[in-house]
Amino acid sequence: MRSARAPGSWPTRWSRRRGRGAAGASTCGPRWRTGPAGLAVIVTVAAAAAVLASPAVVRASPAAAVLASSAVRRASPAAADRTHARTLDAGARLYHAGRLAEAEATVVEAVRAHPTDPHGWLWLGAIRYRQGEVAWAVRAFEYVARRRPRDPVPLLWLGYAHLNAGRPTDAAVAFRRVLLLPAGTAAHTLARQGLRAVDPLPAVRGRPGAASAWATDPATYQRLALHYNPDLSPPVARMIGDALVAYSRQFDVDPRLVAALVIVESGFQPRARSRAGAIGLGQLMPGTASALGVDPDDPVQNLYGTVRYLRGNLDRFGWERVHLALAAYNAGRGAVERYEGIPPYEETRWYVTAVSRLYRRLLDM
Repeated sequence: MRSARAPGSWPTRWSRRRGRGAAGASTCGPRWRTGPAGLAVIVTVAAAAAVLASPAVVRASPAAAVLASSAVRRASPAAADRTHARTLDAGARLYHAGRLAEAEATVVEAVRAHPTDPHGWLWLGAIRYRQGEVAWAVRAFEYVARRRPRDPVPLLWLGYAHLNAGRPTDAAVAFRRVLLLPAGTAAHTLARQGLRAVDPLPAVRGRPGAASAWATDPATYQRLALHYNPDLSPPVARMIGDALVAYSRQFDVDPRLVAALVIVESGFQPRARSRAGAIGLGQLMPGTASALGVDPDDPVQNLYGTVRYLRGNLDRFGWERVHLALAAYNAGRGAVERYEGIPPYEETRWYVTAVSRLYRRLLDM
């Protein structure tokens, strides 16, 4: 049953109150700090110039290869004439500068000149989505997907648009269509992350309304680990559940937020490796793991590093701005500070959407 929690009231912090019980334990249940409103995160792919010109962006985003190649195809003379391409590029720059009304006017001009070019419709869908016209944007993404049935980019946009709009079934359909394409590792990885955010969750055992009890029970996260990764042995799953709750308590972070992050990052696969070199349950980069003093191949140490790094992000960006802490986990703290918000990296925007939506589902269990 969905709780009566107001939209945007996210508990993220584990703050103990005094109570009876063993030393260091609380029998009054956790008290969570309120977090931000749900994010209307829109992904944009067509920043070809930024993606292609900035090696830092390419390193930060495994999606860059897919997105850049799609942008190159659209910019070619075979797709549209040079004037049309320049108009769309101007609209892209306005979009990324946050000047949505001007971007819309520019892209509408391009679409009127070339009404069958899917590139223009993709851009217009992105702009309208940012303006809150979700239903209109979804129709635009669907049109582009029909015109380019073997291109994963409009399907990824469509999937994450549905996810943001609270339509998990439609989102799952779009993500699964990506997995049917020979789209390469990057697109498939993004689709799998989206699917993890919408897949059915296992039943939670416990008394109705006793959210704090199951939320702090290691057995809950053992079941989650086995649900997302049935190949885990029960002892390893139990070890993961114990460590996730223990480190969440140690660093005063909601274990459900940690679980949502781990599910999206790796699906509870201790041996997961990304093309960028991220390792393990929390997909720690080797440099980050070294700075934290952990072995990322050890699932318990990996969880320690994951929770500690996430706590550091919450401290830096504020407990009321969980979306920035998640963006920093994915793209780095420097990127969030440089852009003073979620960086304009497609993978990061999608990532924040997936973890945020899954966290909300865990809160409402």
